[in-house]
Amino acid sequence: MDFIVREAALDDYNEINNLVVEVHKLHVKNRADVYVDVDIPLLREYFDELLSTADTKLFVVEDTCNKDLVAYSILKIMAPRSIQILVPSRFVYIDDFCVKSNHRKNGIGRFLFQHIVDYSKTEGISSLQLVVWEFNEDAIKFYEALGMSTRNRRLELNL
Repeated sequence: MDFIVREAALDDYNEINNLVVEVHKLHVKNRADVYVDVDIPLLREYFDELLSTADTKLFVVEDTCNKDLVAYSILKIMAPRSIQILVPSRFVYIDDFCVKSNHRKNGIGRFLFQHIVDYSKTEGISSLQLVVWEFNEDAIKFYEALGMSTRNRRLELNL
């Protein structure tokens, strides 16, 4: 594989936003009651904030042959909540995870996920957590194949 994982840089914004567009269109298509169809789902200001926040990491997978970005993930390191009934633990919340549609099923997602696991272990993190929409069966299968399991369910009643 001619790919590397690295931290995102300021000049990666346009390529990452193009990837965010792919994910956003899927969400708009399947949950128009939740997601607004916008042209720029990743605002530049928010991207800059992600890169400058200490408890956030934005990793990208770069094709070393042509320097294109083919995947990214936004991680938030969550500190333990101060509630006496909960075991204190730091975890990584995978806020976003995307592989460019024409690069899926080639091991790139697994490659990025393993990098996230390795990074989290070096940071003393106890678990990885994420939210995935029920309609996204491919993503659910992907995460389960990587060893993730359902922690809890978030239910809704539309009124």
